Amino acid sequence: MIEPIGNQYVVSRPVYSANAFGEEHKKKQRYHKTFLDCLKQCCSCSPQKAKKIALSLFPVASWLPAYRIREWLLSDIVSGISTGLVAVLQGLAFALLVNIPPSYGLYAAFFPVIIYFFLGTSRHISVGPFPVLSMMVGAAVVRLTSTDETGDSIVSNSSMSNDSSLLDEQKVLVAASITVLSGIIQVLISVFSQIEKTNIADLVTSLIILVIVSVFKEINQRFKAKLPVPIPIELIVTVIAAGVSYGCDFKNRFNVAVIGEMKRGFQPPITPDVQTFQDAIGDCFSIAIVGFAVAFSVASVYSLKCDYPISGNQIAGLISAIIVLIVIVAIGFLLEPLQKSVLAALALGNLKGMLMQFSEIRRLWRKDKYDCLIWVMTFILAVVLGLGLGLAASVAFQLLTIVFRTQFPKCSTLANVGRSNIYKNRKDYLEMYEPEGVKIFRCPSPIYFANIGFFKQKLIDAVRLGVGFSPLRVLRKRNKALKKIRKLQKKGLLQVTSKGFVSTLDDFKDSDDELDDKTEELDQPINTTDLPFQIDWNADLPVNIVVPQINLHSLILDFSAVSFLDVSSMRGLKTILQEFIRIQVDVYIVGTDDDFIEKLARCKFFDDEVTDSIFFLTIHDAVLHILTKKDYSTSKFNPSQEKAAAYDFALSTNGGLRNRECQKAEAMPISKGLCGKINSDQFKKGWEKEILDLY
Repeated sequence: MIEPIGNQYVVSRPVYSANAFGEEHKKKQRYHKTFLDCLKQCCSCSPQKAKKIALSLFPVASWLPAYRIREWLLSDIVSGISTGLVAVLQGLAFALLVNIPPSYGLYAAFFPVIIYFFLGTSRHISVGPFPVLSMMVGAAVVRLTSTDETGDSIVSNSSMSNDSSLLDEQKVLVAASITVLSGIIQVLISVFSQIEKTNIADLVTSLIILVIVSVFKEINQRFKAKLPVPIPIELIVTVIAAGVSYGCDFKNRFNVAVIGEMKRGFQPPITPDVQTFQDAIGDCFSIAIVGFAVAFSVASVYSLKCDYPISGNQIAGLISAIIVLIVIVAIGFLLEPLQKSVLAALALGNLKGMLMQFSEIRRLWRKDKYDCLIWVMTFILAVVLGLGLGLAASVAFQLLTIVFRTQFPKCSTLANVGRSNIYKNRKDYLEMYEPEGVKIFRCPSPIYFANIGFFKQKLIDAVRLGVGFSPLRVLRKRNKALKKIRKLQKKGLLQVTSKGFVSTLDDFKDSDDELDDKTEELDQPINTTDLPFQIDWNADLPVNIVVPQINLHSLILDFSAVSFLDVSSMRGLKTILQEFIRIQVDVYIVGTDDDFIEKLARCKFFDDEVTDSIFFLTIHDAVLHILTKKDYSTSKFNPSQEKAAAYDFALSTNGGLRNRECQKAEAMPISKGLCGKINSDQFKKGWEKEILDLY
């Protein structure tokens, strides 16, 4: 029951373990589809399913009949014309990046739009040449059509490598250092030697175009809310540059490189070369992946921004394709005197947004250091390895960061905040409440074979005390001590008297080698059923037998953020739980869903030691269960039973050995292992206070 009180609420319900909740609230019997069911559904056919498949293959059939001519046509015409003009110029410019004649760039700006008109689903993107893809294709073109000069260079470098391989190790080191420095100097000499060959007309034209385009792009960006349409600066400077180049005859007067002949119409198609397919298969995979990622990400951003699924009309794209078609078949010859340097400047101007991303590094570092590192490594790998291999390596690096973040999660120890049902990292808040003898450990990532060791180490570090605490170490120490105690009893060196357990030996020495030979026995649960007394391991044991003392009786594992657990890590987790349980530390797991528990049951995770009763719905349920359990164990005797129990046993003043009947009153730690007459009211009072304070 939930009762709202202003901006607070009071919840009244039982403390639920997973089993208790399942008994009170019955689950529905759900039918989970098998692979055969999914296969049948996939292979089944109906008129509705056939229509759905047809519309998914040809989206134009779904949006074209619903097109609102009066509302959308005018804006689509304006958008299509501006987009088409930009597509013409970008097609010509990006053709230079691919190292092909500029006229072929118009084909790349036309055919993708026509295909996307019938098959596309985003109304905001205009498909066509893209700078990164153009550079990737250009790199493949250069590699597959290498010149003789490149071959000669390779032969020269190979001969140098063969010569240097004849030198000894020290000389190779010196020669390599000199070669690197000489190479850097040669690069600088080559750069400066080419300056004198620069065409002044092309240089001046490029700088002027670049400045004008940059200024107007900034104006379009700053005043986009006031401008009805962006200023088509690319079109304006192209028309002016083509007219000036034609009127002043730049080609003959200044020997500038121009677009040249632009044949009207489409060139006849040719059959692709199969050998080229084989040589370029690697480049094609990287280009396809990058192209898909760019197009899909842009389409997804606009679909979320404008609140529509990726299934929109393509009228604007069709109009832009018509503009490109007009240039191809009719007016392309007007661009023949246009300088290639103008196209290069336009391409560089369109890369401004990409180049300005360097300014985002500092902001990205403040937001997310992993994302910033991925960005920097992608840039470095793309420059060093080339776009194809560089992008592939950057994807691998990003996956590596994901593995790293899950392999080394930020585990934490939780405590209660404000005496409520809220539990936070105890390092983050000032007023924290942590029940005595209880540790709450949170793991914020999946647990699998790669991080189960890290999880175990973090868990041990979280519950470690000042003297050091490893559950397996404590278990082995206790089993060793138990063997020594058994030997003392069998030899009659440990006797039970009316005053307690008395050892007739002041010191006891035994060979640890004999015990260490049987490590498997030391890892087994502690069994004291053959002894007539119970051992308090946190007390001082007789005859200088020492084991690590711990003040932990309950451990809560918060698995609310653990999404899955693989089979190999299950064995490691079960071993961890067994180690704690065998040293009398109760373990509870909270926050898991039902599928998690069902998977553990299918994998036979539970046994007599690790049972399914350790699961609780929330941390607070587990804490209240622990406090209630400890309070009940201290108050389950009536006064007459306590009195009888007080005379049924006695303890030696130096020992932690006590009569087995004393095990019933084991709830609170007792100094020196003494288990005499207990004041139940005082005993109970401490735990009741903790339970009340928790509220």
